[in-house]
Amino acid sequence: MMTDMSTAWKLFRVVCVLQLLAIVAQLVISAIGLMTPQTFFYSFTGIVIYTVIFLFVLQALSMINQNYPDTPLSPRQKKKFNWLFILNFAAIAFLFGVVVGEWKTTLPLLAAIKARVGTVLLIGFPLILSIMAFLFHLILLFGMYRLRRTIYHNTIERWQQQFGDSASPTSSKFH
Repeated sequence: MMTDMSTAWKLFRVVCVLQLLAIVAQLVISAIGLMTPQTFFYSFTGIVIYTVIFLFVLQALSMINQNYPDTPLSPRQKKKFNWLFILNFAAIAFLFGVVVGEWKTTLPLLAAIKARVGTVLLIGFPLILSIMAFLFHLILLFGMYRLRRTIYHNTIERWQQQFGDSASPTSSKFH
């Protein structure tokens, strides 16, 4: 089935892997933050949200590997998808807040120092990481919506071909 996969879905898989790396890094940073009493609640919240995002990315990779192009989702997969999609949609606000917080922290530091590129990248790493996680998350949400629609459309189309029904569920193509 991998030969049937379009370039867009292959790129989506790459984004999923990059998002996994970004989220694992954010999880580690949040876990370290648990050691500081001043940031305990923020870090704990981060761990919960990053774990939900991590699970959603794993589901994305699972759906692309096991269900694409036309294997229907099981009822359990659908239920898990729905809950994780809603929670991940809500996580946009948290991720955007992290970007704004890192922006407010990083830019004054960068403006105050005159350092080499390596130092600037080191100081700016949390900001770059949070921006990556936010942008990849938006791509992930859109891609998961499209993936589920594509799997549904392809499954219905395959069933109609098998059982001789010439009517199609929709006239548009999703892939």
